[in-house]
Parts: sequence; C-alpha cells; structure tokens
Amino acid sequence: MDASFRPKIGIVGGRGRMGRWFERFFQDAGFQVLVSDLDTELTSRDLAEQCPMVILAVPMDCFQEVVQEVAPLIPEENFLTDMCSLKERQVEAMLSHSKCSVCGTHPLFGPGEQDIMGKRVALCPARGTRWFDWWKAFLDSTGALTAVFTPREHDRTMAWVQALNHFIILCLGKSLEEDGIDFKHILELATPSFERQLNIVARLCMQDPELYATIQLGNPYTNTALDTFGKYSTRLRTIIKEGDREGFVKMFKEVQELGPSLLQHCRKNRF
Repeated sequence: MDASFRPKIGIVGGRGRMGRWFERFFQDAGFQVLVSDLDTELTSRDLAEQCPMVILAVPMDCFQEVVQEVAPLIPEENFLTDMCSLKERQVEAMLSHSKCSVCGTHPLFGPGEQDIMGKRVALCPARGTRWFDWWKAFLDSTGALTAVFTPREHDRTMAWVQALNHFIILCLGKSLEEDGIDFKHILELATPSFERQLNIVARLCMQDPELYATIQLGNPYTNTALDTFGKYSTRLRTIIKEGDREGFVKMFKEVQELGPSLLQHCRKNRF
C-alpha cells in the first residue's frame, strides 16, 4: 500500500478535542471516518469490526480499560494506533491485547492548530511494517514532520520536553502570582524570549489540568529529569547567593559549549 491508500478509519474517543481534530483531518484527506464515544450510537466494538484502522483517542486514565475492550476485536490483518502523550505502557498494552499491527502515535501539537503542516508527530512502531510504512508515508505526504522512536526513548525524552517544561511554567506562574508584580510592567519590559514564556503561562487557562497531571505523574522518567534540573538550579542559586562571579561565569561557559551541537540539530530539524 502507498500513501494514496484510504482505509476506513475508526476513532474511539472521537468526540474529544483531538478526536474531533483528526476526524476533520482525515475527512479532508478523503477518508471515511467512523467515530465512537460515550454518547454515540456506534460503539468501539462496531469500529473494531468495521474499520481496518482503529485509533484510540481516549484519556490516558481510561486507556488500559479501553484497550482491553477494543484491541482483542481487531482482526490480525488490521491496524491499531493511539494518540497518547506517553508510550511505554500504552504500546505494551496494545501489543498484549491484540494480534494486529500496532504503532504508537503522539501528535506533538494541540487541537487549536489549523492543520498538520510543519507539526511534529512521534511514531513508535511495535508490530508489523506494512501498516507502519503506510502510516508514516501518509503523514509525511501531508507535511507533518515525523520522527521514529522506541517507546522508552519517547517517554524518556518527553520527561524533558513536557514534564520539566510544564514544571518550569507552573513554578513561574505561581511565583508571579505570589509576588503580585504588575503584569502591565512585566509586559512593557519583557524581552521576546520572556514574552513567549508569559504567553505559555497565559495559555494554560485553555488546557486540561487532568491531562497535565497525567503527563507529570505518569511518566516514569519525570523524577530523574526533575532531580537533575533541581541539582543545577540549587547549584546556581548558591552561586548567586554567594555573589560568586567566577562560579557563575564558569557555569555559563559550560552551557555555552552546548551551543554549536544544539544549533546544528536545530537547523537540521528546521527550527
């Protein structure tokens, strides 16, 4: 099969925000899409029986239950994937309860985006190559930026990309709240990089705190990332408290040494 292949797609949890987004996305690309959710006439069993490709777009806190119900019903020649923000336990569950082709999928963007062009999508192939090759080729053909990881690589990396990032943003928001500083003054003096951080804090009002809690608490690599970050934040805090200019310059230069390698990867990944 090639990227022009258009199987009937079933989205379990299709009335959630990401489920609706992908329903529109697939319909615009010429697919027939069936949707099941708590308030739909169609059930997840219907989708498993009628759709060669089934997508699980359900909250992570009910993912295991849904997999146990749906995965065993999918024929061996068909395809199962998901939209979860974590992958190790999710891919393992899909493999354990199914005989079909399996791939973990993580769209690294939210339902507020207009299209998939230039957006990152992580893929974790788990069983079978035929469906995976088609899925990746199709996403690439739409302009998505796909990257392939093992589930462990994905979750370990997401501890930095999501868990630590959310940790920093939450602490920044609470610190600004406690200080009581005038937001008008902050914005009038904000550098471009700090203004971007403030925009992220502001946009938290549109996010689901339960999802963020699951990402923070459900990733087995979160504490390692936070412990490492805490070690260096404590060291830098001590340097500043003690007025240790030499120590500050030394740490700054150590981080500067990351620059050439990081810039090279940023350019390669179209930053």
